[in-house]
Amino acid sequence: MHHIRKQTSWLTLALLLVTGLVYSALSLGLSGFYGVSWGGAPLLFCLNTLPVLLALGLLWLAFGQAWLASLLTGAAVFLLTGGNYFKIRFQGFPLTWKDLHLLQEASQMAGEYQIKFTPLMYLFLAAIFLLSALLFLYGRGRPGPEVRLLSLTAVGLVSLICFYDVYPDDDLYREMAGEYAMNETKAYLSCGMLYPFFHSYGDYVGYRNGYSEGDAVEILSRYQDGEIPPDRKVSLVTIQLEAYTDFSLFDIQGISPEVYRDYHRLLEESYSGVLVADVFSGGTTETEWAVLTGGNYHDDFSHKTDSVAWYLKDQGYVTGGGHPSHEWFYDRVSVNPNLGLDNYLFMENYYGSFPAADKDVAYDNVFFPDLEQRMGDYFAANDAPLFSFNVTYQGHGPYQTEFTYWGNSYCTGDYPDHIDNALNNYLYLMQDTGAYLAHLTDYLNTLAEPVVLLLYGDHKPWMGNGASIYQELGINMDISTQEGFLNYYSTWYAIWGNQAAKETLGFDFVGEGPDLSPCFLMDQVFTLCGWEGSAYMQAQREVARTLPVMHTTGWVKENGVYTMEPSQQAKDLIRRFQDVSIYDRSKG
Repeated sequence: MHHIRKQTSWLTLALLLVTGLVYSALSLGLSGFYGVSWGGAPLLFCLNTLPVLLALGLLWLAFGQAWLASLLTGAAVFLLTGGNYFKIRFQGFPLTWKDLHLLQEASQMAGEYQIKFTPLMYLFLAAIFLLSALLFLYGRGRPGPEVRLLSLTAVGLVSLICFYDVYPDDDLYREMAGEYAMNETKAYLSCGMLYPFFHSYGDYVGYRNGYSEGDAVEILSRYQDGEIPPDRKVSLVTIQLEAYTDFSLFDIQGISPEVYRDYHRLLEESYSGVLVADVFSGGTTETEWAVLTGGNYHDDFSHKTDSVAWYLKDQGYVTGGGHPSHEWFYDRVSVNPNLGLDNYLFMENYYGSFPAADKDVAYDNVFFPDLEQRMGDYFAANDAPLFSFNVTYQGHGPYQTEFTYWGNSYCTGDYPDHIDNALNNYLYLMQDTGAYLAHLTDYLNTLAEPVVLLLYGDHKPWMGNGASIYQELGINMDISTQEGFLNYYSTWYAIWGNQAAKETLGFDFVGEGPDLSPCFLMDQVFTLCGWEGSAYMQAQREVARTLPVMHTTGWVKENGVYTMEPSQQAKDLIRRFQDVSIYDRSKG
């Protein structure tokens, strides 16, 4: 009997090994895009296969059911690989560890895109079913209690070593990525799927490597929160505009001059510049939270976290704002109070009651008139200055490629129908938003209350899966080049003051500003207003002046030049900035 059980266990182990190899091979088959895929290196295959084998072993040893281990592991690998496949095609970015926190958001957004399984995906599902059935019939073996416990301990230890030592190793990852090492997305694609996914855990927490709380405390101790003089307190209204960007900067034929007329007038009346976002086509909150916190890496904000809103509250401001979408999206209902934004307005508690709002979101025809009304009511009844932080929804993609909703007069270029339709649908939204912005600034100029208005786009818009429409239009999107990097990530910002604010602050709010990362945008506003700012903002100011663009891909703007090879001085500044940023967010 013992001999038979031993043979059965070895058969089960062999079947599990085959299962792991098949799952890994199918995952690798789905991992390529942009003409980049893993190159067949044996070490890369091992690095992608090891997590599958470890998962199969852990589940088999823990539950004693090989078929269940196969089913659960196969489902997990399929979901991760499929999620990565569609995320790259929809947003141009691979699936990373931090995306696991956004499963509800992913399911919501998936409904807005066309998800079509490939033949290889159906083969993957069939393999999961067949291999699990095979193990159910023939993989009934399992080792005895003592061997099982020892084996489970050994597999667990190997898993921990791999998870905390092997997979986060940046040197190994760069070696595996080879010629693609400098391009975040292509490096990921060239390494398969599972290996770079587990490596991204190291990236997710890696900026803490070498973190020195003592250095951060010492740096911050040099500064104290500045006080805003009573005679310089003006209300600050911030509006992050969803996917709003100026396509007239590209060589796109036939864009109507009416599309960006109001927007261009706004820029002429503002202090404006280029904002280099850390995201493309999605990831709205990355820009949002960078502006609020002054940091370019973000935690889960499950506790009180320092932000510009907390500082302004301490200065006597009333803080709030609105986003005409759902409160659970990116968990803003919990995050915003922890960032100092009180009584925040969402569809559930406010915008959903407007007749013009649909069941999911409210668009600019609701958002802007209501914002004007609420500001007018507030200023009529309150003396305290206002900080209102708002995020719109109207420009959100994807944009219909089969037909146009509002006609085809917004872009009359000679393009294929899918490009023509997407452009016309997007450009209508831009023209409509521009008109509301023009009305808003006209309205603010009628107020006696001094108001500074900060406007910016959060990221470039979706234009075809994998940025395909950009490429069909001949727009360089290769982020390993400066032109492609800026085409991919750059948006805009405008800092505008009404007449009362100009008189109060003695500044006309007109001019050309520097290229900026979102984490430095509020510092620029404070500088123009003549505000010293919080201790953290003062501490980051040296970095903001020296490296005004400090991108998560590795690009920086140093001494007026974009480069992926910053000087040692710049690297030291970045390290000190991250130390101070981490400490500032963690001290509550």
